[in-house]
Amino acid sequence: MLRRVSPHLLLRSLAAALAIGGVGVWLATGAHRGWTRTSEVEMRRDEVTGIDYPVRRDKFTAGIEFPFAALGGAALLAIGAALLRPRERSSGPAGTP
Repeated sequence: MLRRVSPHLLLRSLAAALAIGGVGVWLATGAHRGWTRTSEVEMRRDEVTGIDYPVRRDKFTAGIEFPFAALGGAALLAIGAALLRPRERSSGPAGTP
């Protein structure tokens, strides 16, 4: 039997997954503290002439905006979860249910 998941619990779980995922991608790709880079320049030396020359190769490195965006999105989801939290029902005046 399937159990229904409450919306605030789902949003909280998504917020945690987004925060962990964003920081994890940033750490896994090198924890670069600048902007995101999609290529890297590597210097090579010509064997015959001895001259150094740059070679650009494709390499994705997530920048500092990656974890900040993930944490910001997670904060928005957490705020949404707090707003969807079920409110406690108040009983009527004293002595009446």
